[in-house]
Amino acid sequence: MKRDKLLIVLIAGIAFRIFVFLFQAPFNNDYHFEVIKYIRETKSIPLSTQMSQGYHPPLYYLLAQIFYCGDSTFFRLKVLQFFSLLTSILTFVLLFSLVKNHLTSPKIQLYSGWLLALLPQFVMFGNFVSNDSLANFFGALIIFQSYLFLHTRRFRHLLWLSVWLGLGLLTKATFLAFIPVLLIFIVVVQLREKKRLLTIFMQTLIFTLIVTALGSYKYVQNYIHFGRPFIHNTDPLVQEATGWPWAKDQKGTYQGLSSWLDWNIAKLVKEPTLSESTRHSFFLLLYGTLWYQYIHESNLEGNLTRFKYFGSFLYILALGPTLLMMAGGLKFLKETIATLRKKELTEPFIQKALSLGLFLSTLALIVAIGLKTDVWSCFQARIFFPAIWGMIVLYSSGLEIIENKRRLFKITSSFLNILYISFIIYFLIELGLLLAK
Repeated sequence: MKRDKLLIVLIAGIAFRIFVFLFQAPFNNDYHFEVIKYIRETKSIPLSTQMSQGYHPPLYYLLAQIFYCGDSTFFRLKVLQFFSLLTSILTFVLLFSLVKNHLTSPKIQLYSGWLLALLPQFVMFGNFVSNDSLANFFGALIIFQSYLFLHTRRFRHLLWLSVWLGLGLLTKATFLAFIPVLLIFIVVVQLREKKRLLTIFMQTLIFTLIVTALGSYKYVQNYIHFGRPFIHNTDPLVQEATGWPWAKDQKGTYQGLSSWLDWNIAKLVKEPTLSESTRHSFFLLLYGTLWYQYIHESNLEGNLTRFKYFGSFLYILALGPTLLMMAGGLKFLKETIATLRKKELTEPFIQKALSLGLFLSTLALIVAIGLKTDVWSCFQARIFFPAIWGMIVLYSSGLEIIENKRRLFKITSSFLNILYISFIIYFLIELGLLLAK
């Protein structure tokens, strides 16, 4: 019976992505299609300064050529968008496999699975013509492969891990945040097996060389042409070259200590979309872009109408899983202290530490780029979706705390069920508004 419920989650998650794909337009605010078209027409990869999305590594755009059959009709663009749908489904299947095989109990598997199946922003950004979808896939694949390496400790799994990370870097620079965490993970796993230091050094070196060989193209290209490996589209160099200085209108995000400490979700409830009252808070920007379409970025335009206040309702309901994640973080901190005292690294603890390490490292990268650029759009939750498994680990850890407290778990599960149903209603509202046009 419990397996049947999990199977329903799997089928529903796949079906939900297909359902949204049918009425979701191919493009969002980031015009990745321009790069795809440029590569087809010129048979070359653009420099970072040639177009707004030219700063991204090229793998997504190269693979998208397989599905690109022109832009003369909407159907042709939907064929291209199908590539994103395909990677979105594969990402969900991989994450569902992790839920099924690595979370502690059927109840926790069920609620974690539903969050991955229905989270609107995760579904939407998986479906856009964008490198986000492929990046999310490689993020899930890296976690999956890391767990395999930890369990088997076979060198071939380490080699595959290096391939997936290299291809991730060839897709999006977000994976730079994965490198230090995975290097520590590889060394820890091998030290735990009491391998010789020379063996550890050689295997880690091979891992690093493969990752560098596969993933360094864009960074080498940037260095050759501009004298530095890392260029962002908020960079004045790109803004001036493209003639589109959009970033200057988003400056002034950072306002000192208040940008770190303003966690007043009531502001989001009052103004559920981008506003002056919330755009200076790092937490509120991430919270808003995780649980709702805080920024207008697609043909789903309910956030431009009075229905935007359905987002307020979602923000209130999302307090439940958010508090569970925070509780899960405290639980992991307690487990870390106990592990240090015992001086015994168990496989489940290493899995959890790796997942949270990747998630927190990616968050740190988002904040670092946001602070450097002072541009509010850098603080978007979708950027950490390649490491979303860490968020699910926090969520499941929070559920573990209350799992055996029957009354509290019953109240919490009712709250979560309302949230999940509301995710479906959100898309039905968007579909209704599209049909009403």
